[in-house]
Amino acid sequence: MNSMKTKALAGSLFSLLLLTLLALPATASDSAAESDILLSVLGNANEDGAIDMKDVEYTESIILGSGNRTQFADATGDNSIDMLDVTKIELIKLGKAKELTLVDGVGRQVNVALPVENIIPTDYRTTETLLALGTGDMIVGVDRAFHERMSEFGLTELPEVAMHGQSVDYEMVLTLKPDIVLLPLWQAENADEIAKNLPDTSVVVMGLASQKSIDSDLTTMGFVLGKEAEVNELLSWMQGYEVLVEERTKDLKAEDMPAFYYEYMSGGEEKWWVITPDDPSAGQVAEGTGGLNIATGLAGTSVEVDPEWVIEKNPDFMFADLMKGFDSGPGKTKEDMENLLGKVLSGRPGFEKVNAVKNNHVYLVDRDIIGGPRWVIGHIFFTKCMHPELFEDIDPAEIHKEYLKKFHNLEVAGTWAYPLPE
Repeated sequence: MNSMKTKALAGSLFSLLLLTLLALPATASDSAAESDILLSVLGNANEDGAIDMKDVEYTESIILGSGNRTQFADATGDNSIDMLDVTKIELIKLGKAKELTLVDGVGRQVNVALPVENIIPTDYRTTETLLALGTGDMIVGVDRAFHERMSEFGLTELPEVAMHGQSVDYEMVLTLKPDIVLLPLWQAENADEIAKNLPDTSVVVMGLASQKSIDSDLTTMGFVLGKEAEVNELLSWMQGYEVLVEERTKDLKAEDMPAFYYEYMSGGEEKWWVITPDDPSAGQVAEGTGGLNIATGLAGTSVEVDPEWVIEKNPDFMFADLMKGFDSGPGKTKEDMENLLGKVLSGRPGFEKVNAVKNNHVYLVDRDIIGGPRWVIGHIFFTKCMHPELFEDIDPAEIHKEYLKKFHNLEVAGTWAYPLPE
């Protein structure tokens, strides 16, 4: 009789649990945060920006059939959603998990042992982004381009293990024993091959230098590295200026938007390359700035065009992309940039007829304020050049100083954009 009562009580408790779980949201999107920022870690069952009790509850609802399966609900990565996933999520939530699985910037599932102590970014712009999170003591190796182009950020004593995400020195990396090696997006096709040569190392592809992906990838890496607070501070800073531009340009009509020509790698080869809106970094930075890109509709991210095509389009503004990073930036004066502007405009017969040149609306933009967290500085610069009347109180150079001081404790003299719009 006591046995029957016990079974009845257990059945009642299970029914109560079932009814409770059936009341949970039927889809993850209902319980997810409104933000488009995604934490790409297995265990983020409801696909919001955290791993917490809501993910435990949502995973239980999937098990009982009331919730829809989501990409990140399989916390153990075994292609099955069961109570083992619930346990794993609880361990992650409590900070007791010994390993987690992230989905990197190109969809690869990568296991990462916890806690992460040593990391190697193989691209200099990724290194800058990580330094903005206060990870200087975790970085044990850098790429040669970081020493050449960003020496102002320090780490001069660290060994060079790659060159701009390429030519990875496997022997050196294995000697340094990093927990994670970070590759930029353009090395995605080589990621699996690099991983084969680096056993016991998590090789992760992340777009920490790309405007299109930086918010979500920062959120994911911040979680993995235990730098959530630092990520939130950086994201808040970036989004504040992004919203500022959006608010001040939202009422512009098409007839108020000048046409612009954004040239890729100006001052380099004797070719004319145009950056399209499809470019996930520079092209996206120039979007939403109150202008119309003459390259809209062209296939590709950077496309070689005929000079006659640009002249025929007759853009009102020209932005010259300074990709190489040696002729602008730290230590460069306005005089240096004036000379560089003359060089960029030389050897362009017929270009003097273009509105951008006739009206002195040709601007130089260093890639350092286009990639990584500094993308918002370039974003504001583009907008102020084309609509100075909307940004009379905003100085991109001062915002740049603010970033360097706030996130790197640096004061660096130099010129990253020229001329500054009045």
